Amino acid sequence: MKHKMSLAVVLLAAAAVFAGCSGAEKLSTSSTLPSSEGDLKCEKAANDNTGIDLKVKHLANPSRLTPPASAYVVWTRADKDAPPQNIGALEVDKDLSGRLKTVTPLRRFELFITAEPSGETQTPSGTPLMWANCNR
Repeated sequence: MKHKMSLAVVLLAAAAVFAGCSGAEKLSTSSTLPSSEGDLKCEKAANDNTGIDLKVKHLANPSRLTPPASAYVVWTRADKDAPPQNIGALEVDKDLSGRLKTVTPLRRFELFITAEPSGETQTPSGTPLMWANCNR
């Protein structure tokens, strides 16, 4: 009986871990964008890369921020000491939603979004507005 009970506990714990890996991670949000929401999904992609599927909603047009910006830029970095990498500008549609799908060679990383004067900037100038971690 004891063996069956411990096996059941192990199986439930494993199911919870695998369910967490396949689900989307909620992005934390700065008080600057209180109504914004986002989800980050990280999955194994070809060549052992990580596929990123980022979805946001209720994101204000960057020109309406203080100070105004022209783009939201999505960044990754392997750890807090690593330099951030621009992985793309996040386009916001008329419904205030946006999506970015891309691939990175990183398996564990921090992802964050800043408002920038250009989508092509190579160094973040703003503070993170939304963020999450990916541990594939």
